[in-house]
Amino acid sequence: MSGLKKILIKINIVLAIIASAIFVSCKNDIDTVNLLTSRTNMPTFSVFGFETVYSDSGRVMVELKAKDMSRYEGKNLKYDEYRYGLNVRFFDLDGSVTATLKCSYARFLIDKELWEIKSDVEIDNISRGEKINTELLYWDMNKELVYSDKFVKITTEDEILTGDGFESNQDFSEWKILKPAGIISIKDE
Repeated sequence: MSGLKKILIKINIVLAIIASAIFVSCKNDIDTVNLLTSRTNMPTFSVFGFETVYSDSGRVMVELKAKDMSRYEGKNLKYDEYRYGLNVRFFDLDGSVTATLKCSYARFLIDKELWEIKSDVEIDNISRGEKINTELLYWDMNKELVYSDKFVKITTEDEILTGDGFESNQDFSEWKILKPAGIISIKDE
């Protein structure tokens, strides 16, 4: 028998002894098994290069794109997390893009149908020529309401408006700043 074969046989014997020691010493303590297999703070699944479309009666209404999306399904809270941000395009009935939204982080609370959109939030309302910037925005899909209690800057064709707090319908055609600040132009009639 060659020297290499003797070494391989010794290695196999040592591995067999270690493996049998491991299997003999195992016991099924249910608490230990549950602790090891619990999915606390672990996503149910993750998608990389995420794209989805929401449609109504066959017409595309909203298109979402993200680098990644992870779904968490805990006992009390189910949500989708977009750790690297989100890009959204809103369409009218003719299929034209009416608005875009981008951010650096987003979370969708599944049961409440509520979006939490954070960090470098920018909404470009193409149909009205307006841009909205803030650091935090909520979109309640049930109430068809977009709102924030943080600083907001709205740039229109004629002026820049700022303040704290914001409310809008979900297509951004009607909005208001809750606590306006700064210089505001008033047109004579």
